[in-house]
Amino acid sequence: MKKSVAITLGVVIVGAGSWVGATWYTGKRIEESAQRHLAEANEKLAKITPLFGLRIDQLKYERSLFSTQARYGLSFVKSDNTPDGMPAGMVEFDASIEHGPFPKSALARGAIAPKLAFVHTEIAKTDNVKELFELTKDVAPLSGDAVVSYSGFATSTTRIAPVKVAHEGNAVDFSGMTVNGTFDRSLQAVTAHALMETLSVDGAKSNDPIKMTMSGLTMDVNSRMGKFGLSIGDSNIKIKRIDVTKPDADVKVSLDNLGYGVKLGEDDKTINAEATYQTGDITLNDVALGNGQAVVKLAKLDGGAVKQLSDTYNQIVRQYMMGASDEGLKDEQFDALLDNAGKLLNGNPSFSIDPISWKTAKGESKLTFALDLANPPNVKDLTPQEIAVKAIKQIDATLVISKPMVRDLMVQYAMKKEGVDAEKAGTEADEQMRSLSGMAEMLNVGKNDGDNIVGKFHFADGMGDLNGTKIPADELFAGLLGATGLDSMDGMDGEDEPEGMDPDQEEPAATAASADLMQDFDLDTVNAMLTDMSYAPRKEDGEAGPVLILEPANTGASDLRVELLCNDFTEKCHDLVLTATYSGKKPMSLKAINAWNQEYRWTRAYLDDKNQAVLQMDMNSEGGIGKENLQILLNTFFSIAEDFSAASKAAPAK
Repeated sequence: MKKSVAITLGVVIVGAGSWVGATWYTGKRIEESAQRHLAEANEKLAKITPLFGLRIDQLKYERSLFSTQARYGLSFVKSDNTPDGMPAGMVEFDASIEHGPFPKSALARGAIAPKLAFVHTEIAKTDNVKELFELTKDVAPLSGDAVVSYSGFATSTTRIAPVKVAHEGNAVDFSGMTVNGTFDRSLQAVTAHALMETLSVDGAKSNDPIKMTMSGLTMDVNSRMGKFGLSIGDSNIKIKRIDVTKPDADVKVSLDNLGYGVKLGEDDKTINAEATYQTGDITLNDVALGNGQAVVKLAKLDGGAVKQLSDTYNQIVRQYMMGASDEGLKDEQFDALLDNAGKLLNGNPSFSIDPISWKTAKGESKLTFALDLANPPNVKDLTPQEIAVKAIKQIDATLVISKPMVRDLMVQYAMKKEGVDAEKAGTEADEQMRSLSGMAEMLNVGKNDGDNIVGKFHFADGMGDLNGTKIPADELFAGLLGATGLDSMDGMDGEDEPEGMDPDQEEPAATAASADLMQDFDLDTVNAMLTDMSYAPRKEDGEAGPVLILEPANTGASDLRVELLCNDFTEKCHDLVLTATYSGKKPMSLKAINAWNQEYRWTRAYLDDKNQAVLQMDMNSEGGIGKENLQILLNTFFSIAEDFSAASKAAPAK
């Protein structure tokens, strides 16, 4: 019996000694690695925060046999380039570290396998954060627990404390947030799930009154370091419901199931990305606006090139933020960007939107878009337009607008916001839809197809096709690049004729379309049209461009004119304004003008400073406008002007 007791006692002593020894060794190992990890953290912070120098300092480290008490400080390190207004002082954190292999708090949580440490961290109550503690009623605003394994795998829980505060009739109520996560050092993998139950803001007594409530916010992350040195995986954020009320503006908005997610994946050579945006039902002032989604995809991106582009970009940003150079890109940086952009295009990457959609009970409208790219040869010798033409292999885009859906939204808005009865709202909506459908056909942006207006665009082999109208590449990209100031380039050479095209058939049609399409309003062309229409234009100089004074003819106007609004730098006139002014013994009533504006959406009517009724219509040539369409629009305005003349005489002010 005595022998067995001695053996048992010996085992206990050896076990206890081993545990104490292991605990001491673990504590020593933690202390030795702490400085290394701190240096690594500061190195990473210096890279991502070059402008304000975020830094962590160890303020205290007291190691005992079973635990360590430490304090760390987080502060901004200011430099000559630091923006004004950056906060001074330091936010301090207390860390209580229980040494393994069997930290008691880890055991209490069911972690019975040996662990390196259990760490509890929270913001320390100092003068710098005293007011923050007052908001949380003396609870640590930020705290967390982590169980760390010897392999470097850790599980953690982080808590943001609830806040409930009221001041001068305004209030904020925040439920707090909990974040549960894991970290695997060997894979550099992170998972996290965050939950915030509610956040409400009552600013009814503020200068800009508003009430907002958000509920059911969740955030999820599941990522790891990929083979190209970039984090890949999934992340998303979801909000169950948001309600916003503006009492002074009589605005009430509610939004259900808002979501945003990103997926990054890779294979042996490429990276693929997908971003999804979605919203559930949106209601504005009791008008159900519907729900929508958007899905954006990037595919076949060369992984090595993406990494190099990312590194070069970050280097440029750091240099700029530190003020190291104000001379723009260095030659080697520009060459690196160009070289890696070429590598990126070598894999024929693609960009797509599939789809952007909006849906109500009456129908769905959506846009789909697909762009396939290629790497242009000898890119340094090409103009911007040539680069665009050769880099774009193909574009396919389709826009579908549901007429019943749009009509229903118009009717609901007119009834609930403007107080119009259902029959009148329906009549006005029908008229507006007819106008919209006609305008789409007239401007060739869409075709009527049953209950839908459908627009299609295709580009390949140097030729665009917009709803059956051919648009040559040089004309298409000249218009697009012109807006960026990159239109100073020659057109495509005739010898670069796309394969498969019959020049005897396709080219004349394209040339005719090109001749008919105007990128800006030409004074001589507009003047000739108005002369042919017997309005006898007379030119004068205006403040923003030439003005054509017209004979009123059948419009009944006392003054009829066309103004061309031109850019002082390019001298191109992209805007044209038609104005008819009506002077009479009795001015037109505001009620009649409002009624007119509700019915005729292509024009706008108002009373000028002389109490004269004015009718105006604007046109814009950005993206091109056909000569035939311009003539139709001019005729439309003059016809509407006749109707307005009759309306102004029939409804004088009382």
